Amino acid sequence: MMDDFKEFLELPGTPQEQEWLKERLETLSVRESYALAAVSMGYPPEKSADAINSILHLPDCTLHPAGSYEDLGKYSQKGAASLPEDVLPYVDFGHIGQKFEDEHPGLFIGGYYVEYPKRAAEPAYSGKNAFLPEDSDWSVKLKLASPAVPEGVWLRLPGYDGKMVEDADEVVLALDELRVKSLEDCTLLEARCILPEAGDLTKQYSSITDLVWDGDNLGYVLAEQGQGKAHWLDKFAAALEYEDCRTLKFALDISQNLRCYEWVPSSSIKEFAANNLRSCGVPEELIRSGNIDLDAYAEDLLERSGYMEAGSETGYLTRNSREFVRDLTAPAQQDVLKAVPMLEKMSSQAAPEDAAAARAAIAEALAGRGECGLRQLQAAMESEDCASLEEAVEIAGRLDSYEFVEIGSFREKAEKELLEKGLDKKVIDRCVDFTAYAALTHEFESIYSSRNTGLYVRRNGAMSRPEQGMTMQ
Repeated sequence: MMDDFKEFLELPGTPQEQEWLKERLETLSVRESYALAAVSMGYPPEKSADAINSILHLPDCTLHPAGSYEDLGKYSQKGAASLPEDVLPYVDFGHIGQKFEDEHPGLFIGGYYVEYPKRAAEPAYSGKNAFLPEDSDWSVKLKLASPAVPEGVWLRLPGYDGKMVEDADEVVLALDELRVKSLEDCTLLEARCILPEAGDLTKQYSSITDLVWDGDNLGYVLAEQGQGKAHWLDKFAAALEYEDCRTLKFALDISQNLRCYEWVPSSSIKEFAANNLRSCGVPEELIRSGNIDLDAYAEDLLERSGYMEAGSETGYLTRNSREFVRDLTAPAQQDVLKAVPMLEKMSSQAAPEDAAAARAAIAEALAGRGECGLRQLQAAMESEDCASLEEAVEIAGRLDSYEFVEIGSFREKAEKELLEKGLDKKVIDRCVDFTAYAALTHEFESIYSSRNTGLYVRRNGAMSRPEQGMTMQ
């Protein structure tokens, strides 16, 4: 699509502006091309900054499927009181379309009426020593091809027209341009995701429709940002890093499970340290005196508490004991070897045939266990210090020989019991070893605490020899 607007690259402007335009036009979608053609005709850019502003306003353009005033008149009457069939020949839809244009200025482009965005009092980009805006209001960009258009066209997600994915302007216009009827008639040439942690999308999906759906969903997740919760985006990015996320589906699951993580913004670490000191009975006067290095103490405390500092240095994150619900990455819906970092690492070092055999055996062993199967397998593998795919298959085959306890629910129940027995809350927080207490109350000789899964695990002895489990065929 860049060739359609190559004159933009010849407009006067800074080298940085020209580079911005070149990169942005390279992935211009079909819908954006329609909108930009109309906007640039209605408001011809005189310099690079003007062209940049035109592109920044493309999401605000509205496309109506109408190639003439009569079509526009008929389209604009949709949703209004229905007219009797016998009166339709006498309605001046052309005049209605012209009136619509008067109220909603725009331009006809290739079978569509592009309604211009409302002009802002100030341009989004001034061009006067201003920072160039980031191209960040997207989730996934796909380059799709067809036999009729082998060079391909770009599709930009999400579609913000409020329509279902298959009916969105982005998809409909791309399919029209490619001269195909469905996304499955297309070939995926290239895929980009705004989240680097989503990995190579071209290797994750066998269905382009599924990829478009997930890309669209990610767009809405990023737009909502937890319905405006403070630090949501920073916490989400840190959770992706913490989980070593490498697929789009896992990123979507993480976005819906942020309650499973504790987050301390970098700007709040002093207060985090101060709150801990208060819980230990340290006088407020001493805390606020400046005689305690709260920053250094907070960093040490966070590290000892299992927090990871985000690579962006925006804050610290750790996993809590709440259950992580895998809607998109449950074993039945995904490659189990990519679901657990330990398994993925082992499979990458194994021969393809061994990895395939392990995948089939583990999937069979976990069948019917639902969402908990993967968590239990990961916890059991950690407790056994599993070092090979063969061991992982054996552990999966004998999961019934392990007992699992939810750390979060056990701790809540135990704390309530101890409070009822008269123990002080501060004493419980500072002195009770809940792992040891879990072993004692469950009559376990030993117990393993899996921080990554939020589970206590121990082998119950019913099947103590690995050889009794499943093996790879």
